[in-house]
Amino acid sequence: MRSLYSGDAKITWPLRLMPVCLLQFSMSILSVFTDVAAYRDKFNLSDNTYFVKYSFALSQQAYIMLNKFIPVIFVFFIQVSLAQSVLPPSPEMQNAYRKGSRDKNGAPGKSYWQNITDYTIKVSFDPETRELKGTVAIAYTNNSPDTLNRLLFKLFPNLYQKEAMRTMPVLPADLGDGVHISRLAIDGQIPEKTNLITRGTNLTVRKVQVLPGQHIQVTVDYNYQLNKGSFIRTGQVDTGAFFIAYFFPRLAVYDDIDGWNEYPYTGHDEFYNDYGRFNVEITLPGNYLAWATGNLLNPDEVYTPKIVKRLHDAEQSDGITDVITAADQKDGNITIPQKINTWKFGADNVTDFAFGISNHYVWKASSLMVEPKTGRRSRVDAVYNPEHEAYVPVINYARNTVKAMSYNFPGLPFPYAHETVFDGLDAMEYPMMVNNLPFKTREETVELTTHEVFHTLFPFFVGTNETKHAFMDEGWATLTEFLLHPLVVPGVPLDYDISDVNKSAGTEQDVPIMTLTPQLYGKARFADKDLKPALGYLYVKEMLGDTLFLKALKQYILTWQGKHPTPYDFFYSINTACGVNLNWFWNNWFFNKGIPDLAIGAVSHTGKNYTINIKNLGTEVVPVHLTVWYVDGSSEVISKSIACWASGLKTLRLKLVTQKQIKQLVLGTAFDADVDKSNNVWRP
Repeated sequence: MRSLYSGDAKITWPLRLMPVCLLQFSMSILSVFTDVAAYRDKFNLSDNTYFVKYSFALSQQAYIMLNKFIPVIFVFFIQVSLAQSVLPPSPEMQNAYRKGSRDKNGAPGKSYWQNITDYTIKVSFDPETRELKGTVAIAYTNNSPDTLNRLLFKLFPNLYQKEAMRTMPVLPADLGDGVHISRLAIDGQIPEKTNLITRGTNLTVRKVQVLPGQHIQVTVDYNYQLNKGSFIRTGQVDTGAFFIAYFFPRLAVYDDIDGWNEYPYTGHDEFYNDYGRFNVEITLPGNYLAWATGNLLNPDEVYTPKIVKRLHDAEQSDGITDVITAADQKDGNITIPQKINTWKFGADNVTDFAFGISNHYVWKASSLMVEPKTGRRSRVDAVYNPEHEAYVPVINYARNTVKAMSYNFPGLPFPYAHETVFDGLDAMEYPMMVNNLPFKTREETVELTTHEVFHTLFPFFVGTNETKHAFMDEGWATLTEFLLHPLVVPGVPLDYDISDVNKSAGTEQDVPIMTLTPQLYGKARFADKDLKPALGYLYVKEMLGDTLFLKALKQYILTWQGKHPTPYDFFYSINTACGVNLNWFWNNWFFNKGIPDLAIGAVSHTGKNYTINIKNLGTEVVPVHLTVWYVDGSSEVISKSIACWASGLKTLRLKLVTQKQIKQLVLGTAFDADVDKSNNVWRP
């Protein structure tokens, strides 16, 4: 069908609903209550002809009135459907559409651009003083059509600066002067100090000129002291282990939506970086080992031959290899016997670089084929304190997650050469790296290993903007906590809690998912950026079915790999890929603040024929899963996806034919949001 609104994918979905709306309207006027086939899951209207004939047979009057009102009703519902099918556009997106950098079908526009930032970093770190110092050389390409009259840098270690704004607590002992820049040069020219303005984690260099298409070279010499405590994604883990992230001055993203990304890093909210190539050299004391983003380029220069061989074996084996054991750490025959070692890493087309170091951690590794067509394998690592027994199974959880991502959900080859889970003091993702606590329970360990590893796709393979819309990556990672659970730990029962959504929905702190991340606050913060979007994705998956949903998701990922999509790009990309206009749901679940609340209404029966009314007492759409329990102990489930509410119904009529005696009806599953479950049980 030809698109009726240029801003959306083809609007076939509302038109498919039209017969439903017409019949529902006419039947309500005539008080003719029938089993409306259009209420069936996914609005399969293949038997509408039967339904119409059946309805007309009930009443000749219904036939006459339906014909009389069809023209009026048709125009009315066309207008209503189109009004509901449009996502509320932001001025920024309207501007991007006008300039052609974004397309209204959810793909990059013909004039899409993004800047490239390549980094050559040489640093040294002293574990005794925790001082990190070095030089970063930045090769920056301005692919935008704009002349840049200033440069904006991010100095993330300034989170620990005494004067910086923070949304997370930092101990007084961990506060300092932040990043000290001893030299900054742009194409060899040193700006006047008066043109350097530092405010928290943002450093602005004024009075520069970078023309469209111009390449510039920026060199920064700097140093700072890593935090000993107050671990917020980075810092000292114990006396011989450190996880070091966000450790270098970097250029902020300049994009077609906001220009410079001005959002300061205050602790809670995360990151947004350009893609580029990283060549990094890290100089450490000789007894320290390093694991990092990218490939280790000089293993023979830092490891003894036996460790190099074990690493090579792990990269070719499906089994688990103990690359470094506690006995190895005791014997000390791991690294080349030198006072210092320089570890060299390289990574292409990534958004960030992080590394972990230790002088006593053990290392388990495995690998698996992630791309059968090419035979490409990815290595999976668990690097941890041998005293932390909770870390022993992590290698299996991480490997199974990479396998599930490659073959099941979303079913795309794992994109990087390795994924390393490092024993730290947080639960945080970085390109090819995870920094996870030794969690107390298996449940936490499984969920958060899966969660952080899945972040590989979002925000790294697909470069979403966490500073504005964290739900675009956190929602997907949260979804995998329960979706991939059977694949990560087969046979282990899943006990997952979505009560955060039920408790916060509709409260004063609750806001639409589309609310900018820095504006999220309080008990609704986790629900609105993590759990609620995860449930939304789950509901769409159920409605479309696995095949169509995965087709749409893969197309979105492959379209935006290495690029920066907005929420609008995601919504429209899914619409286009699946051929279904889902804007009614995106509006309901993502753009509006609402309340999920289903209830069992009136239940009636004549003999073996039951009629069960399901009422939507809230404002948000939730799938219907009704479990029918029988006196003999058996049960069955009646399921209707969110599509059953697409036409605006507030009451759904279910039909059940059974010879058995019903014991009770129970509405909802563990993943159906509902603020009031007191009306979800019916007993005769």
